Amino acid sequence: MVNSNIMYTLIRTLFPALIIIGLSAAVSRAGSVSGKITNEAGQPVSLASVLLLRATDSVLAKTELTDEKGEYHLTLIADGSYILRVNMMGYEEYASAPITIGSSDVPMPDIKLHTRATELKEVAVRTQKPFVEVRADKLVVNVEGSIVSTGSTALEVLARSPGVTVDNNDNISLKGKQGVNVMINGKIQPISGQDLANMLKSMSSNAIESIELISNPSAKYDAAGTAGIINIKLKRDKKIGLNGSVNGTYGQGIYGKTNWGFNMNYRNKKVNLFANYNGSYREGFNHLTLDRNFFEGGQFASAYIQDNNYLYKIGSNSGNIGMDYSLSAKTTIGCAFNGDQTDFLREGYNYSLVKDADRPDMPRHFITENRAPNIWGSRTANLNLRHTFDSGGKSLTVDADYAAYPSSGTQDFTTTYYNDVAGDTRPIAAPVILNGDLRGMTQIRSGKVDHTRTLPGKINMEVGAKTSFVTSDNDLRFYDLSSGKRVEDAGRTNHFVYNENINAGYVNLSKEYDKWSTQLGLRTEQTIADGHATTLKGDSTFTRRYMQLFPSFAVQRHLNKKNDLGVTLSRRIERPNYDQLNPSAYYLDPTTFKQGYPYLIPALSYSAELSWVHDQKFITNLNYTRTAHPITEVIQPSPTEARVTIQTQKNLKSMQYFGVNGSYQVKVTRWWNNTTNANVYYAHYTGDIAGTNLSAGRVTFDANSSNSFLLPKDWSAEVSGFYQAPQLYGYMSLRPTWMLNVGIQKNLLEKRATLRLNATDIFWRGYPRATSTYVDYRESFVAQRDTRQVTMSFTYRFGKRTVPPTMRHRGGAEDEKRRAGNATG
Repeated sequence: MVNSNIMYTLIRTLFPALIIIGLSAAVSRAGSVSGKITNEAGQPVSLASVLLLRATDSVLAKTELTDEKGEYHLTLIADGSYILRVNMMGYEEYASAPITIGSSDVPMPDIKLHTRATELKEVAVRTQKPFVEVRADKLVVNVEGSIVSTGSTALEVLARSPGVTVDNNDNISLKGKQGVNVMINGKIQPISGQDLANMLKSMSSNAIESIELISNPSAKYDAAGTAGIINIKLKRDKKIGLNGSVNGTYGQGIYGKTNWGFNMNYRNKKVNLFANYNGSYREGFNHLTLDRNFFEGGQFASAYIQDNNYLYKIGSNSGNIGMDYSLSAKTTIGCAFNGDQTDFLREGYNYSLVKDADRPDMPRHFITENRAPNIWGSRTANLNLRHTFDSGGKSLTVDADYAAYPSSGTQDFTTTYYNDVAGDTRPIAAPVILNGDLRGMTQIRSGKVDHTRTLPGKINMEVGAKTSFVTSDNDLRFYDLSSGKRVEDAGRTNHFVYNENINAGYVNLSKEYDKWSTQLGLRTEQTIADGHATTLKGDSTFTRRYMQLFPSFAVQRHLNKKNDLGVTLSRRIERPNYDQLNPSAYYLDPTTFKQGYPYLIPALSYSAELSWVHDQKFITNLNYTRTAHPITEVIQPSPTEARVTIQTQKNLKSMQYFGVNGSYQVKVTRWWNNTTNANVYYAHYTGDIAGTNLSAGRVTFDANSSNSFLLPKDWSAEVSGFYQAPQLYGYMSLRPTWMLNVGIQKNLLEKRATLRLNATDIFWRGYPRATSTYVDYRESFVAQRDTRQVTMSFTYRFGKRTVPPTMRHRGGAEDEKRRAGNATG
């Protein structure tokens, strides 16, 4: 039904936005800036990078390279106050005083660049970016420049980022709140839960440029993500001509880990071609110990004391190729194609001691051996166009995206039961043998259009519309081989098909004053979805039809040269991921299942934040969030089977969050820089699951500190660490975790090569420990992983070094790319 209405829905969704664009065709004014760059001898400097930044927030407005005469000409600039910066290799950076641009041209006096002092050649690393940059609207983690991040996975870098927590099931939270939107280069990922974690584990930090942590996005972004957005930006070379780099990394924990790759880029004034490849092979382990206790009427009934060890091997290959081409001074088209494949093998051994209240002197145990090879990948394509209509700064951007995410795998489990009787090592009965065959495919089709212009009164307007269609098809079949015959297991076999269509439109208005900046936005999103599950016992179907409004508001007051105050308000939504709705039951061991819950409803939240920015280096935030029906992962006793637990997602009743966040950059000495981020927050949860009424909260905090040291002769070092105090997450109480990391770096071959050595989680304290408590069930766990590692990396860069900063392009496949979970468990 959804697919048959694609053309109708496209017209219905995009037409109103085009009407708005047509009605807003008032003529806007724009000016230009021009000038010339010379050296100290008065000679022209060609290929210098000229940047025009908004004076209020340092956002890049325009950029250009000087020609052979050293001249530049920046056009189509909206009215406002700007700062002009000039960068060129071998020269000191130039920054102008604020300049006001109106409808006329602004000629700049000749700018003379000064050669860097000779002694600075020995310490060129002084210009390196800090590990964490503090911005007014976000935190930026500069992975590319981090020594201790070398050789890590994307998930490990996230776990060390300010305010980010990764729990024992690899769920990601930001500032203590679940519901994070994970994006890569502005595109939300379609997989979630363990599938998202596995993908991030297979992604090398060598492929990452930076990570943006955005806690309160505007209406231009998809409304999904009640805790905000984490955007992982991958590397793309920005230099003129043919450039690139190659890298190789080897790390050793308990097991070895390798990464390798290259990226190439060719750029001139009309064409930008790019391609990259990254590969990795990693081995690791997860040592999970569990103490699970069941009660009846408050009295102890039975317990499982479990020791789970599984080893994993992950081999990953990923690459992308793309092009941006300037048809004219006003029109640019682009395309990008990405593909990756990951082979994942897990081999596990589970020893479970069983204690029963009615048999206190007769303990027994069972052993489960499992082997689960899986393959998943992605194939994505993006076509985009950007057109600037006139000198008023009016522009139109159009995106079309297609993505396919195939997955396949098998699971083999053999469970043998024993009585713990002295001298008797025989099994109680024949082993129970299960085989699972899992196949899935998620496809996404998405289109969006965005329009920006300056209205009379110097009001900047952004309007846009988007439509997306998602089909998620997962077929899970389990067979019982215990009798020597292949008998299909009716309780675990499930074929789940989910179709979803989301239509959205937004308008965003902003205006800059001398001491004020304001933004007001409204987004509407319509969801049409249905799910159908076919089992050997029967069929079930559910539907979802709803439309929501998502307003956003921001105002900032410039108090003086060093102080700014800001307020942001927004409403956001967290839709269930596709695999969270899938009622298929995935076998973990005889007493544990992972299962989706088709009756999940979206979580809706209101968020408010007050921020104080001092000297553009110190940011303090007060924030409050109230979420209705938060989606929470729970490990609860089965309502239908005795002494069995189910790992699933459920809606709690509510969650209230109060927090204070501080991000501070300090130059301790000329050679020592420190960035510290700290959160103090209180989260209060209410709900009723498994007969257990919940109304609880806890004050907690986390702190992350990164120190970079500039050493003589092109050496540098880094020391970082974090601490997470005890915290409460729904029915789960987590114990503290902490980590200390160190690294050292040497630049070689005229700074074209970099050699790095680092050690992470030196004291091996970065693993989670927690306890979940219900009326008739209590579980404690410890999950140790291979996080203590020593890694060496070598990178070589080739090509020209002239760097013109460019603005990255975001595609159209947004929220649905996070939620299209593969049903491979």
